[in-house]
Amino acid sequence: MWSPVWIWNSEIPSKICDEIIDCSNKIKYEKGLTEQDDSGRQVDIKFLDEEFNWINALIIGYVIFANGNNFLYELSKSDIEEVQLSKYSIGQFYNKHTDFNFHRESRSHTRKLSVSVQLSDEDSYDGGDLLLYFGGEKYVTPKSKGSVIVFDSRMTHEVTPVTRGERYSLVKWFHGDNPLA
Repeated sequence: MWSPVWIWNSEIPSKICDEIIDCSNKIKYEKGLTEQDDSGRQVDIKFLDEEFNWINALIIGYVIFANGNNFLYELSKSDIEEVQLSKYSIGQFYNKHTDFNFHRESRSHTRKLSVSVQLSDEDSYDGGDLLLYFGGEKYVTPKSKGSVIVFDSRMTHEVTPVTRGERYSLVKWFHGDNPLA
């Protein structure tokens, strides 16, 4: 049966989650911006380039599985965007948004699937919930370390403000050669 979200709870081992954060320390964080404006987003991000292909390959496997068993989208054979590592500190958040953009000139116009990987231990922070909205329903995604969440890029979602600690996650988008809408 089709689902708007595909979830693996505590799937990626804790040591690998820690290694992802640790190995990327040589890259500096930057302020996360949106294509419109940054008033609804406060998060520090870094993009993991080809030096981190193993992280990208790990994520791609989950997306291919979820797409083949649930979404059935025609995904592009080219990898358009790098993996993003996000760090939410106290007070940081990302208001309701979609990862798909209807403007044809936007790079996000052909995004079909989004994936989020929880890298932090859920006991190390408060707040920072990834909430997904579909068909009038709100989905609270797992906060357990190593959880992988794949969802339609047109799905409205948000990250609530972190009130204690830091929340680390990976984010990646998968495109099609043609947009869904």
